[in-house]
Amino acid sequence: MRISFHTFLFVFSALFASLFAREVPVRYTLLSDSSEHDATFIKLAADTVYLLPLDSSSRVFVQKQDDKLAEKIAPSDSVEEDSLEMGGSFSSSSDAPADVSPVAEAPSSSSAAADDFEAALKASEEKALADSIAKVKAVEDSLRAKAVKDSLAVEASIPIEAKYIRIFKMDFKRLTNLEDGGPVDLSLKDYVFPDSIEEEEPLYPEGKANLFVTTVPDSCELFINGEDLEMASPDTIKNIKPGKYTISVKKQLKNVDWWGTQTVKINGDSLNKIQISVERPKTRLTVATIPDGVEVYLDRQPNESIMPEYLTDVSFETKPSTKTVVYLRKVGYLDTAIVTEVHAFMPNPVYVELEAVDNLSVVEMQREYNTERSHRYVGRGILWSSIAPIIAGGVFWYLAERDWSDAADKKTQYNLSAFESADTQKLVKDNKDLNDSGDKKGLIAAGFGVLGVGLFVAGFVLAF
Repeated sequence: MRISFHTFLFVFSALFASLFAREVPVRYTLLSDSSEHDATFIKLAADTVYLLPLDSSSRVFVQKQDDKLAEKIAPSDSVEEDSLEMGGSFSSSSDAPADVSPVAEAPSSSSAAADDFEAALKASEEKALADSIAKVKAVEDSLRAKAVKDSLAVEASIPIEAKYIRIFKMDFKRLTNLEDGGPVDLSLKDYVFPDSIEEEEPLYPEGKANLFVTTVPDSCELFINGEDLEMASPDTIKNIKPGKYTISVKKQLKNVDWWGTQTVKINGDSLNKIQISVERPKTRLTVATIPDGVEVYLDRQPNESIMPEYLTDVSFETKPSTKTVVYLRKVGYLDTAIVTEVHAFMPNPVYVELEAVDNLSVVEMQREYNTERSHRYVGRGILWSSIAPIIAGGVFWYLAERDWSDAADKKTQYNLSAFESADTQKLVKDNKDLNDSGDKKGLIAAGFGVLGVGLFVAGFVLAF
């Protein structure tokens, strides 16, 4: 039997979460009972919710600790108070002899002996009383410690499963997490609360602006900067911070996803509206930046000999790729490179906020870089433009050579003629006209040649 990857991933996630699960205080109401009850949520397994009463949760927590925790349990304050009260009662009884009326005075020698005897007797009684109190307190502490230990042992001997409150998930009218006040998701078959709750980053910065989005056609899924809003058009994106965002829409037509995308600037003090139409499926890369007018280079690092392919904000067609490097550059900002994956038939939005440069020397270097690049760009243009005059010069030189060749033929013909005639005169005239025409074309060819060579040299110097 083959197990799909998604099934394996779900089972593995559930197992991993169960290893690092924690109990959460909840408040629930059943369909059969309108009163609210507080308990500790343990887990949701096989459509059954396992709970523990809140007064038992402390004992469950104690059972999960090391054995040394039980050894650290000290007698309760009530034990000490009882011991103090008992000691106080004994003290009052020991002081009783002091309240007895004094014995009548006797002769001095016998009175001193009697006082010594009574003092010794009183000291002996106090010592015996203190020893008795210490023994009683030790016995009581031992009995209480033994009672606590026996209670923990009895509690530990009871299987934890026997203490659960088991309720079928469909019997709940409401089950609320007391930590965050949100409902517990009972649509799942198995669930435990993870040990640590990671705060989800908001899809967009919160603010006071709103954006009303309409699409052609309606009922398109809405995305902001590539993140699914789980909304369908027409709808309003509420409580958003003013700024620049890339809004994308998607609708499945004929089992194919059709996308549309547009970059919009949202103002905080005006009514923000946008309408986006879906386009025929094709792979596009949408690059939006702050600020505007940033140079975009795709899969090649910019240098003095490479001019930018695009300027932001821009959306252009490209090919799908698992790794595409987008280089961004603008004077006054740090050069930035973004590695992204270009998915097929999607707008693939890329949004970047460039960091400004606070060093004037760096800005000056960037300007010199732009100047050098402009010179090279102009030089390459001049270099390519030198081709036309060179070719034109060659063509005119070829035509001039033909005229000179024909003039030479005419001269040969009238030199061979023995008599001067009209034909001879015509040959002489044609010879002269052809020579003049060849001379003109030769001069033009020379001019074009000089121009072409001059452009080539200037372009070569500027380009390199």
